[in-house]
Amino acid sequence: MKHLINFFYLAFLFSIIFTEGNCQEAEQKTGMINFFIDCEDCDFTFVRQELTFVSFVRDPQLADVHILVTHSHTGGGGHKYFLNFIGLKDFKDFNYEYIVTTKQSDTDDDVRKALLKMIKIGILPYYSKTNFIDHLNIDLEESENRNADNLTIDRWKKWVFRIESGGNLHKEESQNSYSLNFGTSAEKITEAWKTGYEGNYEFNREKFYDEDEDTTITNRQDSKEFSGEFIKSLNEKWSAGVFSTYTSRTYTNIEHNSGLAAGIEYNIFPWKECNSRVFAIRYLAGINYVDYYDRTIYDKLYETLFSEQLEINLELIQPWGEISVGLDGRNYFHDFSKNRLTLESDFSIRITKNLSFNCELTTQIVHDQLYLPMGQVSRDDLLLERRKLATTYEVGGSIGLRFTFGSFYNNVVNERF
Repeated sequence: MKHLINFFYLAFLFSIIFTEGNCQEAEQKTGMINFFIDCEDCDFTFVRQELTFVSFVRDPQLADVHILVTHSHTGGGGHKYFLNFIGLKDFKDFNYEYIVTTKQSDTDDDVRKALLKMIKIGILPYYSKTNFIDHLNIDLEESENRNADNLTIDRWKKWVFRIESGGNLHKEESQNSYSLNFGTSAEKITEAWKTGYEGNYEFNREKFYDEDEDTTITNRQDSKEFSGEFIKSLNEKWSAGVFSTYTSRTYTNIEHNSGLAAGIEYNIFPWKECNSRVFAIRYLAGINYVDYYDRTIYDKLYETLFSEQLEINLELIQPWGEISVGLDGRNYFHDFSKNRLTLESDFSIRITKNLSFNCELTTQIVHDQLYLPMGQVSRDDLLLERRKLATTYEVGGSIGLRFTFGSFYNNVVNERF
């Protein structure tokens, strides 16, 4: 009996040692670094296909490293991506930031390969702190065999130009419509200056045939817009600018509207942090000369208007979500009761590891429709939306919840069908 007890005791100890050894081995195998990619523009399937040895999780609460990717537009028409590697748990306070700049001519494949390359670079510092680094091969070479003496010559002097046009046609027995549009822009962005011009022209034609009354109803909409801006960076937080505009739009009864304004802007945070947070306050004052197609409800065919505008804009992009809130108030100097207040908000907040909340809302309080034409709105204008109607408010938005559950690990790629 004593020998039997000793046997079971030794078996128990052996099982503990064996189990512990297996656990340690399993822990070593499964104790991979878990990464969570927070990126809207990344081709996640492509990333997983190329990095099969990396453990990606879909829940940031389970991640050892949170990869937050944001982007801004560049002066060259491309994008500048900011990849923030945020260490969690055992890697807390080990944070890194990398930048990927793409050109306007880059394809989606070029962009995803550039992002993948930087993700590979970003994960190395974390693997270097584990013994898994012994299983990685690292090759470093210059892709085009250039040397440091090569100089870049920009014959366009940082100017970027765009020209585009398009149209559509639709025809039926009782109606037809067609439209054409043309747009052009020129932009130059440096650290000190931001200069840009943009012009757009669009016209739409619709015809409806009423056989019973033997009449033809025609809807004509024309729109012309031109804008120019000259913005000077004064320091890390202050900016100043001059803005010119020209508009012509049948929908709002404006034949010609030429404007010139000057403004100043202060960002509470340095502009170098704009990829993660912006809290900007802007003030603009300007003059507009307006010609109307039809006499307005204020008995005006033309007038000169002086106005001011104050904007407050907050943008936060963090691992817990994104928030963008903008408050814009403007009024005319000759009559402060002629004003407009606009609130725009966009929220995307992660409530729990499985639940996120999304909301977009735009609200306007409108008291500045000086362009409204005199007289009653005809039935045709009302049904065809040929003229802007009087209103004291405008509201629009969307709201939603997203709930996800299931396996936290998503390393398998299967693109069949």
